[in-house]
Amino acid sequence: MIGERLKEVRCSLHFSQKQMTEKVLDRSFYSRVENDCSEISVNDLIKLLHHHRIPVANFLEGFGATSTDVLIFQSQITNAYLNKDVAVLQNLYANANFADARMKEVVRILIKRLNGVGLNAKDRKFSYSFLNEENWNIENLWLVLHMLDLYEFADLKVLVETIFHKIMHKKTDEYSMQLVAQIALKYLEICFKNQNTINEIESAITFLQKIPKTTNFAIYRIAAEYYNRLVNYDQKGADKIASLLGRN
Repeated sequence: MIGERLKEVRCSLHFSQKQMTEKVLDRSFYSRVENDCSEISVNDLIKLLHHHRIPVANFLEGFGATSTDVLIFQSQITNAYLNKDVAVLQNLYANANFADARMKEVVRILIKRLNGVGLNAKDRKFSYSFLNEENWNIENLWLVLHMLDLYEFADLKVLVETIFHKIMHKKTDEYSMQLVAQIALKYLEICFKNQNTINEIESAITFLQKIPKTTNFAIYRIAAEYYNRLVNYDQKGADKIASLLGRN
């Protein structure tokens, strides 16, 4: 949908793709965005719109719930869950206008977790709906991130390895890659709670070692080294990294 809207705006300006992206984005990447083969990050979208003096509000008119709205909801939900703020989650569940009803399901499940209520067959059925997913966009990645501990380990392994493979074989925006890095770290936590998972642990560590070597991904690479030290029985080294990460 974003790609279609960008093409519409570009054509209204009588720009070629080269003119639209010059000094802002890679043209071939932009072309894939227009064709809905790649996703543009919020930062890149705003940068592109500002470059051409296109008001963001005007661009988003007619979308209903926009990608920006989705990112805002994701941030609010995740932060509330990490802060154990049930009241915020309950308010979102009751009042937020979710374009994707699955986000509301996630909020419901997170509220149950924080209230110490056991998850049931309905919750697990919802989580398992992602096993056959092929479109790993930011919505699906974020949803799965919050569902990882609902899977049987054998199914979780297949799901996570599929995501790793898909992401590493396509050009991925920064936010999507951060979501997958978070999935990898959560997967590692689960692996360490299970027996005979050395291959799965090494696979997740290897994935994290391949993510971009930029400041925004430094924390994930450091966390990967923490788990690498643990799996190699270097408790002293792991403790030093844990201190840096603020882990208990």
